[in-house]
Amino acid sequence: MAKISTSLAEIRQLECVYETKIPRAFLDENQHVNVQYYVRLAERGLGELFRQVGLGERYAAADEIGNFALEQHIRYLAELLEGDQVSVHIRLIDLSLKRAYFLAFLLNDTREELAATVEVVMMNVNIARRRGTPFPPAAKANLDELLARHRALPWDPPVCGVMRA
Repeated sequence: MAKISTSLAEIRQLECVYETKIPRAFLDENQHVNVQYYVRLAERGLGELFRQVGLGERYAAADEIGNFALEQHIRYLAELLEGDQVSVHIRLIDLSLKRAYFLAFLLNDTREELAATVEVVMMNVNIARRRGTPFPPAAKANLDELLARHRALPWDPPVCGVMRA
């Protein structure tokens, strides 16, 4: 696995979409954060980003539309421990009519290091039919704008290279 050369300053060019302090309940028998909570942290950040672009809970309840994860890739780079302050920054990597590919950066702000990256390909889904459906026009326009902003950043995202929207 290649080392990630993206700096904290570069990552912080992305909006912080979620922050928390690691609680004791996140620890496993090795006294560090269990894998499921890395995914949960990324999910909380994505939930806030979805709300910002018009794909949040209100959207899902009103239109019976939701988002399903299709694929994930996690890179563990530094331990998260109880009491660590963590922030989540998300970059939109790719977008199609029904799918979006995101890269979440989990920063350990206590230690000033990148703890993990979580790549997620998700699909917009009609819940009743359990099938993919195009993003609504307003949300798609917001995602297109976000993608343009993120693609304009002067650094390449450290992705695994096998996922796409």
